Amino acid sequence: MQNEEKDKREITMKKILQAVLLIMALAPLLATAQTYPDKPVKMIVPYPAGGPADQIARELANGLSQALGQTFVIETKGGGSGSIGTGYVAKAAPDGYTLLASAGAPHTAVPVFSSNPPYDGIKEFSPILMMIDVPNVMVIGPHIKATNVKEFIELAKTKVMTYGSSGTGSSTHIAGEIFQIEAKIKMTHVPYKGATPVVNDMLGGHVDVSFLNLSAMLPHIKSGKLRAIGLSSQTRAKALPEVPTLGEQGVPNDTGSWYGLLAPAGTPANVVRVLYDASVKYFSQPEVRARVEATGSEFKMLNPQQFLAAMTKEKRQLAELNKILNIKMD
Repeated sequence: MQNEEKDKREITMKKILQAVLLIMALAPLLATAQTYPDKPVKMIVPYPAGGPADQIARELANGLSQALGQTFVIETKGGGSGSIGTGYVAKAAPDGYTLLASAGAPHTAVPVFSSNPPYDGIKEFSPILMMIDVPNVMVIGPHIKATNVKEFIELAKTKVMTYGSSGTGSSTHIAGEIFQIEAKIKMTHVPYKGATPVVNDMLGGHVDVSFLNLSAMLPHIKSGKLRAIGLSSQTRAKALPEVPTLGEQGVPNDTGSWYGLLAPAGTPANVVRVLYDASVKYFSQPEVRARVEATGSEFKMLNPQQFLAAMTKEKRQLAELNKILNIKMD
């Protein structure tokens, strides 16, 4: 009888000890969930200010600052087709105070096109939310006397055109390479450190054509300073319905860029959840959705699991495509 009571006491003590250990293990997570963020958060944009990544990052930073009561500060680190800023975040502390608002290329293209990638674009990050997808648009400078893709191709057969991209390996670069194959022409690629300097040189007549994100080009198209002649998408854009797709004009080209919010790998799941929930709630507001969609962007709103699956699939597809394009970043 005494042995039975002793055994019961030991079992009870073990359960109490296990409960205490569990509470101790969860305490930091619970504390983080209740206090995060308790100081300003840096949001790195791996492209120059003013481009599509910067635009959506500032929109989100404003929303998160309001929702979570701390300032989300935008810091641009352009260069290397987005790899410089992306690599910076990969090495940052996984505490939720250094985030990345990025396009797809640094995660899925740079690791494929580089013989010695500076990081693993998937394994070294915790995906939070894939926010939007933006189609590319074929835009020509004011000095190019063409009104559609057919006329441009005819001109390109008489002189070598230059096309600007936001960086080697970017979707804007890939779009130009695919166009050359489909149109059976040869152009000279001029890579930049982001969309903004491409736009500036196109306005100055230094670059003939580009396939930049619609959100970067829309104001200049609407103002009449640059001419859009084809959309690199399967369907026409709501923000630019009068411009036919490249496929409609006989040169199929379906490229674009997604933009998402990520953190360094190992960021606590509860911090990811706080950021995901606040971001989704912000982008669910009708006035916010209307403002973002007016730029030519289309909402994706993929959760962390869906985001990870989409990146993995895109990287695999780019590896197959590069057997044809043979893009090299080294």
